[in-house]
Amino acid sequence: MFKNSSKYSPAAEQYLNFGFYSDAIPGTREYYDYWDEQKRRCLEGYLDITGYHYFYLNFCPIDRVVDDFLADGTKIARRDRTFPAFYDGDQEYFTAVDTARKTNKHLVVLKARRKGFSYKAGAMLARNYFLMRNSKNYVFASQKEYLIGDGLLSKAWDFLSFIDDNTAWTQPRLRDREMHKQSGYKKNVNGADVELGMKSQIIGVSLKDNPDKVRGKAGDLIFFEEAGSFGGLLKAWEVAMPTMRQGSKTLGTMIAFGTGGEEGVGFDGMEELFYHPESYDCMAFDNDWDAGAMGTTCGYFVPIYQNLDGFIDDNGNSDIEEAKKHEELQREKKKGANDQRRLTSTSRSTRSRRKKPRSRLQRICLMLRRLKNSITK
Repeated sequence: MFKNSSKYSPAAEQYLNFGFYSDAIPGTREYYDYWDEQKRRCLEGYLDITGYHYFYLNFCPIDRVVDDFLADGTKIARRDRTFPAFYDGDQEYFTAVDTARKTNKHLVVLKARRKGFSYKAGAMLARNYFLMRNSKNYVFASQKEYLIGDGLLSKAWDFLSFIDDNTAWTQPRLRDREMHKQSGYKKNVNGADVELGMKSQIIGVSLKDNPDKVRGKAGDLIFFEEAGSFGGLLKAWEVAMPTMRQGSKTLGTMIAFGTGGEEGVGFDGMEELFYHPESYDCMAFDNDWDAGAMGTTCGYFVPIYQNLDGFIDDNGNSDIEEAKKHEELQREKKKGANDQRRLTSTSRSTRSRRKKPRSRLQRICLMLRRLKNSITK
């Protein structure tokens, strides 16, 4: 149970109260000391949260639901661009990412919808871009539309703009494209243009059914976006694995995240990674979610009742039991819907306990039995 969680966002509170992070005069020792300390916290962690989590809370404004009050005192919900709130589920996730890096593992995440993972991923990319010299960071997706527009890269670009405008970490750009940003600058040395500066990069890659495009792309951080709808996910992951390893050490962290409830070929790779994490160098967790799965492991699972708006206290603690009751009530209400297909789809994408999907072998056996029965008939 977390208490006084505002302590994790001191820089964000300063900015919200005064419109700036530090009142120290640029160029003074006080100014440099302030920003050096912020960098340390973003890289090493602060109190009992990780560096990625501190950076996300304090330097990455997002669109999130906030409470507002009408003139008559009625409380309503609305969206606002502000800093993230501290949530216990986010603390668990960022801790898992940190543990994966320290133990030479990767991470596969199956989650309910609308859990803010694109924002969290965008923040992680931005942290590396500003604070890790020469870092390379990739986002792979099956389609370009998952990266731009309202996608993960667009969120990362928003964070870069905010940080360039409001912090001491402003970086000129050597490359400033829709799918590729690189920090740094050019300087003419003896008649030749030399690239200098941080030279950190964020690169988006649309695979377009060609998983071999990941070959040779090693990074400090690699995301596989919309992994639940990623037809070539497993092949792409297997191609990337050797690039990310040197002997017994991993050279960075790969994270695949997607939504539960998908079906078809696009979900097969996610299913394989999730239920066999150790075979793919991923962290394994006790499978407490599937009926009859006691004693087995799986990837990292985020149920609908974790971080559910309306069921989180002021310090970011999820009210699990009340959230479960709410979700069960929503399902009961939807049973009267005319469109049962939509009900089924919604149920799959928001469920908190999942019935384990059939394995590929089980599906093949079922297909053969059906074929045999049809021949007999």
